[in-house]
Amino acid sequence: MDVSQYLEIFIDETNGHLQNLSDCIMSLEKDPENMDTINEIFRAAHSLKGMAGTMGFKRMQRLTHDMENVFQEVRSGNMSVTSGLVDVLFQCLDAIDAYLENVKESSEEGTDDNEAIIQELNDILAAGTGNAPEPKKEEKPAVKEEPANNSGGDRFQKKYLDIEFSEKEKEELRVSEEKGMKLYGMTVYIQEDCLLKAARAFLVFKAVEDYGNIIVYNPTSQDIEDEKFGFDFSFYFASESELDKIIEVSKAVSEIEEAVGEQVEYKELTAAAAKKEEEAAAAAKAAEQERKKETANAVQAPATPAKAQAQPQNGKKQNTGKPVTNRTVRVDIEKLDALMNQVSELIIAKNSLVSIGSTSDGGVNGSNSQAFHEQIEYLERITTGLHESVMKVRMVPIESVVQKFPRMIRDLSKKLDKKMELHMTGEDTELDRTVVDQIGDPLQHLLRNSADHGLENAELRKKRGKPETGSIHLNAFQEGNNVIIEVSDDGNGIDTENVKNKAIERGLITPEQGAALSQKEIIDFLFMPSFSMAKQISDVSGRGVGLDVVKSNIEALGGDVEVKSILGEGSKFTVRLPLTLAIIQALMVEVRGEKYAISLGSIETIEEIMADEIKFVQAKEVIHIRGMVIPLIRLDQLLDCEPEEEEKESLTVIIVRKGDKFAGLIVDELNGQQEIVIKSLGKYINNSTKIISGATVLGDGEVALILDVNTLF
Repeated sequence: MDVSQYLEIFIDETNGHLQNLSDCIMSLEKDPENMDTINEIFRAAHSLKGMAGTMGFKRMQRLTHDMENVFQEVRSGNMSVTSGLVDVLFQCLDAIDAYLENVKESSEEGTDDNEAIIQELNDILAAGTGNAPEPKKEEKPAVKEEPANNSGGDRFQKKYLDIEFSEKEKEELRVSEEKGMKLYGMTVYIQEDCLLKAARAFLVFKAVEDYGNIIVYNPTSQDIEDEKFGFDFSFYFASESELDKIIEVSKAVSEIEEAVGEQVEYKELTAAAAKKEEEAAAAAKAAEQERKKETANAVQAPATPAKAQAQPQNGKKQNTGKPVTNRTVRVDIEKLDALMNQVSELIIAKNSLVSIGSTSDGGVNGSNSQAFHEQIEYLERITTGLHESVMKVRMVPIESVVQKFPRMIRDLSKKLDKKMELHMTGEDTELDRTVVDQIGDPLQHLLRNSADHGLENAELRKKRGKPETGSIHLNAFQEGNNVIIEVSDDGNGIDTENVKNKAIERGLITPEQGAALSQKEIIDFLFMPSFSMAKQISDVSGRGVGLDVVKSNIEALGGDVEVKSILGEGSKFTVRLPLTLAIIQALMVEVRGEKYAISLGSIETIEEIMADEIKFVQAKEVIHIRGMVIPLIRLDQLLDCEPEEEEKESLTVIIVRKGDKFAGLIVDELNGQQEIVIKSLGKYINNSTKIISGATVLGDGEVALILDVNTLF
């Protein structure tokens, strides 16, 4: 039976079950006696087992079957839930997630049997009590110390031996050997908590290529760049250097766990490849015969998981009160983008009609005028309604991103040996899908930063009179046309004096300049590339990759990030993001006859000032309005326009805001408010200032550039 047609459904359903299991296991650790949670975990594991069996994923089926067996004993009261059991269950979820990633990439589950995890589950089952895993965990380091080479040998396999060569690669290997170079095969293993796998892989390639030429990659360099690989990669290369030196420089790259390799000969490689091809052909033939035998039995299989899934949903309704049927529809994002483009064109058409109606010779007069304007208003209502409907379809709760963070904080708590809790509010706050897809990494960096740099150790917290368990808060809410996400902690806060000294030490500022800096200006150094305050490099933070990534990623989405900190009390990072990146309300302005658009979300007020009201502070123009000193920016100078022959007596100033900063933009004219469609400039314009974020088509067909005022601060 061909089940490939159900692959997308299987992936979606498995993702849902994995997240449900993660949430339930987190809850179970806090309340081990909660039978509703235990039953929910059992049902989810049972459903996963049935689905995996139907799809023919035997390894995943075996692992989930053993999970189900353990929870059958827990349900029966034969064993209790402990922290050790929870650790093993999370290892199971990670293994299932790895299977799922393989399925997404290749429609196959991979070859990892996860024997170690299955053995731990069986040991727990055999012991008949949840207390068994914890003493075992205590003994593990001692056991691992002695046979480290053996365990490493089992885990760190020579996967380069499984590579199949193309004819071109064979020829390159042969020619390199004939030139007197040595051929080496290598497999490199990356630490599993590494956040930048592709970067680490390319750093290894760069280090190796200093000693020779890489001929064969597995996976391909493109797949590595796209991070479409696990936590290991293999390659063959030709070199005149010794292998030990090359392995040494490979392992010197940060977050590389192990590198294994050996010298090979061209004849042996080609002979092994030919043998593999024969074995693969024989195995394929045997598998085809086996598949034909099992076809009759497999036809009945889909009924089992469907039935198994129906039961959990009924049970879930009794426990949580949620409806049995989920009234949502999965929609391909490409279809939504196409629909959004249609709405965009409709709005442009509406703007054209408005433009025609506003001209004196538009052909509308007398009795037709009223009807024409009524139609314009009707069209405007339709397009606005359609726009809102499409935006609602595109809007998704940020819950899909933040729901993985409680598990991450739990793992960090154990790794850093700090007691900490994550408190989340506002998970139902909605953002445009394109924004939600890209905020996961920045938020993860901020949370890891709070856990590692922010929270103090238990001894220091006790000395300061704080609770032993540190608190990290993630709060999301909507504010106007923006969504605000706050990440805060009750930890040490930022020592601005240390940050300033670090900046002076690195030559970024002089001591005299440092003395004049405000707290906010000092904190801004933390967002510079490779600027890290970590005293010790760890796999959590302290590599200079973090806050600079947060800032660049958020600014790429049209947002900004601010920091407030009190030494000894804690820090708060505030991320401000636009609700959508497609259609916005904008103020149209003119500068030297050219039209520009400024997002209304950035505008505070519009002021008319006299030229003689402009003052100078440190040789920069400012104005004093309602108790605030606001710096002025002349857009004609910023946009490199021709200067005016005569200075106007009265100036139009648009006061814009980014967080707690204000600036005044001097423009020539205001053309009113308009709903505009954002069009990307692509690579046609080399915009080094970044102030121009896109363009829009106006009603008369003219193109207006969109100004991103966030870049002015």
